[in-house]
Amino acid sequence: MTIRTVVFDVGETLIDETRIFARWADRFGIPHMAFFGTIGGVIASGGTLTDGFRLLVPGFDLAAESARWREEEPGGEREHFAESDLYPDVRSAFDTMRAAGLNLVIAGNQPVEAGAALAAMGLPVAGIGISDAWGVAKPRPEFFERTLELVRESTPDIEPREILYVGDRVDNDVLPALAAGMTAALLRRGIYGYRHAAAPEARRADVIADDLHQIADWAAARNTG
Repeated sequence: MTIRTVVFDVGETLIDETRIFARWADRFGIPHMAFFGTIGGVIASGGTLTDGFRLLVPGFDLAAESARWREEEPGGEREHFAESDLYPDVRSAFDTMRAAGLNLVIAGNQPVEAGAALAAMGLPVAGIGISDAWGVAKPRPEFFERTLELVRESTPDIEPREILYVGDRVDNDVLPALAAGMTAALLRRGIYGYRHAAAPEARRADVIADDLHQIADWAAARNTG
């Protein structure tokens, strides 16, 4: 197995979303413990993040609530992230991978504003792909087709199997990346990561890691470029 490019999901892969979810909890006046515990319980029972929000806030509609929040706090952080939300292992792990000759790309399910926020961090990546800008989101196959196109802008001759896609979810990251012919890594962190790493389907991943340093070492050992 040869890895030439590593592609990263955003939320709970590069970005610690704790502050974002805490702001959602504060917006609805829900104590943080109750908010995080309920969301986690819903996901553990097979529900989605949206199901968790709707249990806490009946009738919750993300698009409508985001628009209302933007109108009320146009200059606020709201559900967006900044440099301070970057996981502490990102820059050092990226340096390790770049030193090993690996090409790095970001592609995740995010609002359009996330592209500018990530670009402002100056991470050593060859490209940034954002679902809302593309008009297609994971786990749809078209998202991974767009990801391959983005990777080939910097590495034209690369084959899908030479791409390692890194994410915190089996359903959104590992399985669709494998279906696209890519190699897949499951990162064991975040609301989904710990739960999904314990699921039988997690064994489909080529590697399960606790942090990006482990991902960096695994990928660098398989780079022959």
